[in-house]
Amino acid sequence: MNAKQQRRRYRIHYNLRKKQNTVITKERMVIKRDRQLSAAECKWLNELIDFGYCVCDNLFS
Repeated sequence: MNAKQQRRRYRIHYNLRKKQNTVITKERMVIKRDRQLSAAECKWLNELIDFGYCVCDNLFS
């Protein structure tokens, strides 16, 4: 992974946390705040899925 991709990934982490989603970087996991998200958030999550992240909702919490 080059530096540009890594900066993009960290920027996505920041944006998702700002929108009240939970990002656990050590485990490469994102917990969505709601089932239906905005189009931008869905795009960010799809990018993280391409990086190998697990995305789930907060159904059982």
